[in-house]
Amino acid sequence: MPILQPQDEEAVRQRFESELTGDVKMTLVTHNPIGGLMIPGRDCPSCPTTQDLIGEVVALSSKIELEIVDFYRESEIANSLGVDKIPAVIVHNSDDSAAKFYGLPSGFEFPVLLDAIVAASTQISGLSEAALAALAKVTEDVHIQVFVTPT
Repeated sequence: MPILQPQDEEAVRQRFESELTGDVKMTLVTHNPIGGLMIPGRDCPSCPTTQDLIGEVVALSSKIELEIVDFYRESEIANSLGVDKIPAVIVHNSDDSAAKFYGLPSGFEFPVLLDAIVAASTQISGLSEAALAALAKVTEDVHIQVFVTPT
């Protein structure tokens, strides 16, 4: 059963057709139990839904490539991506910048995911010139985290 409603799917498809200019790579770090076997402590209730949703989004544009990494079976890759929990969705652009989303990107997070895909494709951040100038003065690496709740 699809997650996106037909009208939402069409709106996303149209947005991608009009706004995506370059290719985008997305990485989904998830857990796919072998044969349905669940090991205690390795459950991820939102992983299947996240994988379905991301699959539906990726199918809406030939400019988006999806890589799926199993958090437990491919832990070296997950570690190299800086992923420490699942599900994780990483949107990469061509200069190796990335936006990382933890959890199921639904509700208010879904449009932000779409914005990240468009920004990665166009390499346009949407920041003002003043903000870009201020950021250019930052000389150390910065780790920014934004936490969102449904309420």
